[in-house]
Amino acid sequence: METVNGNGSRPLRPRSRPPLPRSLRLLIGAIATLVIAAALVVPVVLNEGGSGGKTCVRTLLYQEHRYAARQVGQVVQALAIGVGVTRGCGASPSNVDIRSVAGVKPTDAVALAGDQSYIYVRRGVCAASSLQGLMDCLHRRAG
Repeated sequence: METVNGNGSRPLRPRSRPPLPRSLRLLIGAIATLVIAAALVVPVVLNEGGSGGKTCVRTLLYQEHRYAARQVGQVVQALAIGVGVTRGCGASPSNVDIRSVAGVKPTDAVALAGDQSYIYVRRGVCAASSLQGLMDCLHRRAG
């Protein structure tokens, strides 16, 4: 049978083990913080390529064709031609205004309105690695 104190409460049970020392609790907290921080940082590093990994490439979907971003020094934009959807590199998909590039067919490459440092080249078109090689190829294709 259980004993009850005069005020109706039950007596405190003795602890089965002593509490952890404060230094040990701080150490456990620090380790948990590092594990959580690592879990949050690793996906970002993997998406952005890290120091030795594959770099992330933004893509554009325009008129049912996929285009990949290529950095260029400066590009001359021409006419506004429509709206596309960009995605990749951890960013949410977003609608963007598309412009043609001077001297280039829009089926080969386009640019985003207001961004003159990148063009979006349709996949499989002008896979040249250098900037000059890419622009030469695009201009030849426009004929």
